[in-house]
Amino acid sequence: MTVGIRTARAEDRETLGALKLRSSLAWGDHVEALQALPEASEVPAEHVPHIAVAEIAGKIVGFVTVLPGNSAAQAELEDLFVAPEAWRRGIGSLLLAEAERSAIALGARSLEVVAGERARPFYQASGFRFAGIVATLLAPAIRWRKDLP
Repeated sequence: MTVGIRTARAEDRETLGALKLRSSLAWGDHVEALQALPEASEVPAEHVPHIAVAEIAGKIVGFVTVLPGNSAAQAELEDLFVAPEAWRRGIGSLLLAEAERSAIALGARSLEVVAGERARPFYQASGFRFAGIVATLLAPAIRWRKDLP
């Protein structure tokens, strides 16, 4: 299995939105709320230049979005989604490494992400530390921060 990483293209938006929703629904949490929430299946056009896509044999299996943060020293990991059928293959870790490279290229010294409780082991194992609790549309979530080299 060779995973390729590339920059997203405008024509990827629909595929990325569908992957985002499918990945979110796979846990079985907040199903009705997610299905009713337009943002759960949309990728804003202005995010496309900030998205790295993971592909296997030409098929998109994940993506990550890194945006400039509230200060020049911080970047925000806005989205990190992997297709459920590709979970547990290291794709999330590859995308996270790409996110860190993107954040450093933006001049950031830290990368922050807001994620649900299910993501705790992934972000902790990747060197992120707890930075607070954030209210979201679905449930409280954790803000994680990682210092970058």
